[in-house]
Amino acid sequence: MNMPSNQIKAITVDRSDAARLAVRTINFAPAAPGELTIRVTAISLNRGETKRALTITETGTCPGWDFAGAVEETGGVSGAPDIGSRVVGVLPVGAWAQRVHAPLNSIAVIPEGVTDAQAASLPVAGLTALHALRKGGLLLGRKVLVDGASGGVGQFAIQLAAASGAHVYSHIRRPEQRLLVEVPSTGGIVVGETLEAARPSGPFDLIIDSVGGSALSAAMTMLRRNGVCVTVGASESEKVIFDSGAFFRASGTSLIGLVLGDDIAATEPAADGLALLLRLVKQGVLKPTIAIEATWTEVAKVARQLIDRGFAGKAVLHLPH
Repeated sequence: MNMPSNQIKAITVDRSDAARLAVRTINFAPAAPGELTIRVTAISLNRGETKRALTITETGTCPGWDFAGAVEETGGVSGAPDIGSRVVGVLPVGAWAQRVHAPLNSIAVIPEGVTDAQAASLPVAGLTALHALRKGGLLLGRKVLVDGASGGVGQFAIQLAAASGAHVYSHIRRPEQRLLVEVPSTGGIVVGETLEAARPSGPFDLIIDSVGGSALSAAMTMLRRNGVCVTVGASESEKVIFDSGAFFRASGTSLIGLVLGDDIAATEPAADGLALLLRLVKQGVLKPTIAIEATWTEVAKVARQLIDRGFAGKAVLHLPH
């Protein structure tokens, strides 16, 4: 039996359920002016949305940022892709559903040769890496350090930095993660429980931090003159104590906190960055590391693996056609 047109299946939060996440039927509101309707074929999970979904998000909420799918209705939006076009996009919430509404400036057409899974892995992790690296200006010949290099943002950051001509140093905590970062790490691979292991390789022109805590503390004292540290996450801790003298004595150093949605609003539409990332994937310059592909009914298990750091790279869930 077909569901009414105003209802869809979606991954929702249920705080009374030990698993917290399950596929349920929800109401599907009409598209707002300027929005397209997209049938979702694949989604990817990010630590931020997943952690919130498992801890503080209210029951009945449909989480999710990243999606790939096909255009079902254009809503008369000028310049919209043809119906049936494969697209990838990002939403502030609600992407983990059979259908979504999205504005044109939040989606990009997926080119031939790029899979829905590859595309779905790009939005938040890929755009975060792209926007963070741009804070460092021209990277050709510059020394770039990326902590958490085996994670989703880190994987994209080291590849994009290498493609920009930077000397890329990847920090990983375990030797077995070396294969994940070996090719793009044009400067070197740093293995150690803390970012202090990277100090002998510094100072650096740009450091991308997604760990916070002790990693950010160390990063702020490993910058070259006029160097930039961009912090995009705090998986270790949101509290930081650092040597302010070492930071300001380097002269001209900067610390930038990056919130992707705010940076997109201030710089360029998500559609532009996604189009660039898709071109790089098609050209073989950017290779998404997808550690897990599963059906969306396995979301609770995969979400827990993500939070417990049971894999490195991205997790993509497929929706039934």
